Amino acid sequence: MKQLGCALALALSPMLSQAAVIDVLGMMTLDVSGAARTAISQATVIRNNYSFLETTVLIEPTSILYFDASEGPQSASYSVNVSNNAGYAVSGFDVGAAMMERYSVKYFPANTQGVLSHYRDGEQIKRDYGQSFTDPGGSDYFLQTVTDFAPYSFLADINAGPPILHNLGLSYMISVGAPNPGWYGWALAVPATLTFRVYDPATVVPVPEPAAYALTGLGLLALWARRRRERVAIGEGSA
Repeated sequence: MKQLGCALALALSPMLSQAAVIDVLGMMTLDVSGAARTAISQATVIRNNYSFLETTVLIEPTSILYFDASEGPQSASYSVNVSNNAGYAVSGFDVGAAMMERYSVKYFPANTQGVLSHYRDGEQIKRDYGQSFTDPGGSDYFLQTVTDFAPYSFLADINAGPPILHNLGLSYMISVGAPNPGWYGWALAVPATLTFRVYDPATVVPVPEPAAYALTGLGLLALWARRRRERVAIGEGSA
């Protein structure tokens, strides 16, 4: 496996629509659009009775998306797409909670959209648009909707088999329209923090179960006791 040799930092304005596509040490492809702090670390991990060197990439948004209609029509997006490559396998990932909210008066166009997706070898495993709640006290002149995204995690079974391709994506978009007398609105999104982990199947080493260690220890103890008895018997016979 490639040893960690650098740290990755990314900070794009959420106003920018273009994405930064980065090959992270040849292990994974990271595609980010928005303001984010990204860090890489490595550690030896034991799971499923295997030891392996795991590389972790943390992608943490550094700001929320927020637009107020009093500043004129605006829109912005934040997205993260990451997948393993070059023969590396996914050991797991964790997606934190996220939230979007919009408020409008007199049907003012304040919009939010978001989705979390997970594909395994092209098969859709997860597609989440969040759970939305609209204030029941609203009226034709008032609308406030909050959308919550629950955390999502995936933990892979470790083996030395061929790697499975995993694609994980997060996307959030907000927009507000042009201000008008008596009309008003705002929209915001709090993106999730993502932790993505990979390893090289060639580095996987079996680790005996604790029970195997115990049996080995008992066997050695029995062998030591047997030899001790033999030595004592020999000593008594020579006397």
